[in-house]
Amino acid sequence: MTLPVHATDVSDTLHRLHDRLAELRALRHSDVRRFSTQVRSVLVVASSSRGGSSMVTETLRASRALVHLQAEINPFLRLAGLGFPDSGSGSDLLDASHAAALTPAARELLDEELARDVGTVADLPDPEQFSLDVAWRFAVQWPELSLNPLTVAERVRHMPPGIPSWDPAAVTMTVLRDLHRQGVPVSPWYYDLPRDVLRHEAFGTPSPRAPGRLLIEEPPFVLARPWRRAEPADLRDKTLVIKTPSNAYRLDFLRALFPQARLRVLHLTRNPAAAVNGMYDGWLHNGFHAHRMTVPLAIADYVERCPDNRWWWKFDLPPGWQQYTDAPLPRVCAFQWRSSHQAILDDLERTRTDSLTLRFEDLISGPDGRIASFERLGDWLGIPLEGEFRHAVHHGIAPVVATARPRAGRWQERTDLIKQTLDAPTLQVADRLGYADADGWI
Repeated sequence: MTLPVHATDVSDTLHRLHDRLAELRALRHSDVRRFSTQVRSVLVVASSSRGGSSMVTETLRASRALVHLQAEINPFLRLAGLGFPDSGSGSDLLDASHAAALTPAARELLDEELARDVGTVADLPDPEQFSLDVAWRFAVQWPELSLNPLTVAERVRHMPPGIPSWDPAAVTMTVLRDLHRQGVPVSPWYYDLPRDVLRHEAFGTPSPRAPGRLLIEEPPFVLARPWRRAEPADLRDKTLVIKTPSNAYRLDFLRALFPQARLRVLHLTRNPAAAVNGMYDGWLHNGFHAHRMTVPLAIADYVERCPDNRWWWKFDLPPGWQQYTDAPLPRVCAFQWRSSHQAILDDLERTRTDSLTLRFEDLISGPDGRIASFERLGDWLGIPLEGEFRHAVHHGIAPVVATARPRAGRWQERTDLIKQTLDAPTLQVADRLGYADADGWI
């Protein structure tokens, strides 16, 4: 029987991880001080899980008029003690009081780590920075393993002949192969890598279990990429884009975390049937483990497939999750969709925050819908649709952390299963979002 991770084990592992990250921070230089007070503009991409936020944010990364985190904000919050269950909220909820209660040490840690991550894709990569960024990713992706991040960085600096030294996938796979040969229990199946490529590697098959008992970054793990770190002028003149579905419950926290910033919300919607279908796939995928629970789950269609997963909740953790620990999996997914959009709508109505709503259906319906949506978004943000950004919008991008290629109407393959989840509360939220007519859902 697999037991929940003991608090002492977590504390010891985090202590060792913080030591490794402190060593890396000394080498991963940043010109930004007091990061959170320097940011002047924030865009929160707010959506449900499996609502298209990864695709939208990855497209926006092609614009040099914006700055970004390399992935999501969740790992940084967890390192600062703001993840579940450490935050004390009992869920993903964070409000202004959590920002106010940060100790000076926790705020400094959060500021310093964010300052070393925020930036843009680099045209001319810095080999030293890239090697240290890869090492940082490995440290937070495998916190329980005795990996020396400086050894990982050294391996990245000395790629064998024939390995493109700036190719994130090639570099990551090379490091994983080396560690695997040394008997270190890592696996590329937990990364956002093409599965047809991984099937030719000698790593066995994907496991439904979480990659460890303690997670800082959620799988599928992201790949470090050549990156230009933001400078003070970037934080003053450009908008910082933050994307994580759990931020539906953190908008007040983000306002307080960035006290000098104008905060805007891009509300990305998707009909409940399509989003629930995507989450259902994700819960049954070998990734997306997000929260190690304090009580075991008995979610039908999920736990029986892998008993170890009874300790793991996937995707965002809404307030009220305790009522769904033994619900059928499709109902859990509908609860997650409903809760996130309810929280976003309620916040926007209460605060009158400047916001724009886009439908994910328009983004995947074809080039015309995608281009029109991003033109609206660009006009609203005041950024030009030019260069690499224009190319990404007009031609599309490769799927990002997807269980299947986005396709209109894919949920209809599970019509009977999905429609059973569409109870009155879910349909009420759908109506508020403009999805009252289920016959028009794609």
